Amino acid sequence: MHPTLFQIGSFTIYSYGFFVALAMILAFFAAQWQAKTLKVSAGTATDLLFFLFVSGVIGARLFFIAQNFGDYQKDFWSLFSLREGGLVWYGGFVAATLAGVVYGRTRRLPFFKWCDFLAPILALGHGVGRIGCFFNGCCYGRVTAGRLIPIQLYESALLLVLSAYLFRRIRRPHADGEIFAQYLACYSVSRFVIEFWRGDQILVAHLTIPQWISLFLFLGAAAWMIFLRRKRTV
Repeated sequence: MHPTLFQIGSFTIYSYGFFVALAMILAFFAAQWQAKTLKVSAGTATDLLFFLFVSGVIGARLFFIAQNFGDYQKDFWSLFSLREGGLVWYGGFVAATLAGVVYGRTRRLPFFKWCDFLAPILALGHGVGRIGCFFNGCCYGRVTAGRLIPIQLYESALLLVLSAYLFRRIRRPHADGEIFAQYLACYSVSRFVIEFWRGDQILVAHLTIPQWISLFLFLGAAAWMIFLRRKRTV
């Protein structure tokens, strides 16, 4: 664990915050680059990404607090402290999705087209952010043969591979929503499997909460891909 990246006097850079910030910066650059490649508005892409990032952080924090509410009853102000972690990706995903629906309807954006646009960028940002989890020591794996399984790095590697695939796939012909469905399906499967090696989750009906969410997301993504495939053949 290296929760502190470096410290100069009283000025401290925390590993978790650094990698979250790095993930966001890379996501913004990726959004601008992809906007030029796909010939869409770079301004709309970065505005949407920023809106989703803010709403996602809020949702991720609220989900974490809900899971660990007892830890915050004695210290109210610790609810707002993110320097040592405390974000749950699925909580952020749900919040960002709802916010994206509202934003898209307000700006009259084609929802599924922009979902596809964001899919490889979300995988990229998530993959980089997971490195911060490794240094911070959160989202840790089980102890096997006296060693802690670095599942944060495994998940990060899978997400970066998925991101590279989606960046390439989006440039090929596809139906609106197809890329995003592939992103959800692939990530849900990988997260479901990885959770078996998590050491910080509680079981609900033999599965962790993220596994249950992964299961429902996978079924939804699979149903959407089947619908798109049938639509092509009609």
